[in-house]
Amino acid sequence: MHVEVVAQGPYGARIEPGPRTFRDALPLDTLSLRPVVVDVDGLVDPDVLEGRFILCAGLGTCLLRGSVTELPACSGDELQPSTPCRFGEGGTATLTMADAPSELPSGFSTVLGLVSGPTVGFIASAPDGPGLDGCLARFDAREPLDGCLSMERVLGIGPLGDLARLLEDHGIDPGLDPTAETLLNRPRNRNPGVEHIRVDIGERTMMASAEDTIVVPRDEWVTLTLETTDDDLDAFETAVGEQTATLEDFLYDQWWFDRDIEVEEAPPGQLWVRVRVGAVQGPVRAHVVLRDDRGGEGWGWLDLELGD
Repeated sequence: MHVEVVAQGPYGARIEPGPRTFRDALPLDTLSLRPVVVDVDGLVDPDVLEGRFILCAGLGTCLLRGSVTELPACSGDELQPSTPCRFGEGGTATLTMADAPSELPSGFSTVLGLVSGPTVGFIASAPDGPGLDGCLARFDAREPLDGCLSMERVLGIGPLGDLARLLEDHGIDPGLDPTAETLLNRPRNRNPGVEHIRVDIGERTMMASAEDTIVVPRDEWVTLTLETTDDDLDAFETAVGEQTATLEDFLYDQWWFDRDIEVEEAPPGQLWVRVRVGAVQGPVRAHVVLRDDRGGEGWGWLDLELGD
């Protein structure tokens, strides 16, 4: 699910437009939520889905905390709703975060509890599925979800430093000790992007843009490597003891292919995959998601046309 701040509230440093979208949201920021769905024909327009969006506190599942059919509407008053609630229906949604609380919610001893979640759940019927009501009923009955979709995504509240200062401005002790200084210096998280993919075939190297079509041989190994930029890393400087260090997000990838081909995955932290097409018929579409360790995501694809 693509999550992006589309309207900024009154808090925090002003967001400047740039090559990457922002995922972290402060109170009263508005998020756009757009599921990324792929079928055998490629990307599915989420606007054709009949879906329901559910919000719940923390990092756990929203979809297994009681019935998904009988849910109250979200009040909009809680950053971390005390019980799961619904806030939108359709294939996409926007969500305006609640204002800063007057005190830390019950059970939260520090501001770190506020930034752990909330989580968004999504249940939907495909265009040829049983409809939203049918999918909700099947989910509650724990029946097979043929023709239905479900997913969950943790939202990011932050950055932590801005949220802690906001609580202090409201007279609330954020409950952090000096060891949290590194976390307080982290910038607002941005979604990494999939823009360019390096293609290595034997001794040949070419650079492709996401959504390009490239010609590859059937029986040679082809290495696809994501090319990242500084915009993907959210680097920042912070004091570590008496030294100053530059810290950045950790990036990792995941690939899917719409044909049954040979695949060799890279070790963790290396952004490549090796494939050999073999005897499959027709072009192969490679879908890839690039994630960072704070929940940012970017999606892209590349079409592999078979040739000599």
